[in-house]
Amino acid sequence: MPGVHAYLMAKLLTDQEFQRFSELQQKQASFTISSGEADELRDIVARAQQKRDDRANAMKTVETAIAQFEITPDELFTAEQIAEAARNFGLIPATRKERVLPPSLTFNGKTHQWTTRALPEEIRMPLFEAFQGGQSVKAFIATPKDAARCAATIARLEKETGAQYAADWLEELAVTRAQVDDALAKIAA
Repeated sequence: MPGVHAYLMAKLLTDQEFQRFSELQQKQASFTISSGEADELRDIVARAQQKRDDRANAMKTVETAIAQFEITPDELFTAEQIAEAARNFGLIPATRKERVLPPSLTFNGKTHQWTTRALPEEIRMPLFEAFQGGQSVKAFIATPKDAARCAATIARLEKETGAQYAADWLEELAVTRAQVDDALAKIAA
């Protein structure tokens, strides 16, 4: 496995050292290496082996400390880093689907999920009237602190009514025009 050996050596040596190692190895293979160059090659290999041993000892020290203090992965890495590693090793699918819950609306004490089906008329009429009348619809939104769902709600209302929600009302929901436009693009896709 010369490829694996070269990869490991490349990891343990600087670029210059690895380049010189490769040159000397080629000379050795073609029997054109001088005794001074053979000594140089042995020195390079010895440095690489020392670095490998030092790395192995460092890893053992880290592993021992992790075990001794019962350090968990979430203390060492962010959730994003853990997920990225899991994707890289094929433990979870490579593409991450952004999952945004559908808009959740409330009216007269009843909560409605606004899925692909139309809203019941009992909420649809007052909601659309308020929206088209330029009024705030915050009172209808069951999850006003969830910016993604608020943006999805406004995007859906804009798409279905053809009206655009006022910037002041977007600010009231702590939602930007860009978030609404992004949600509109997702609806279209």
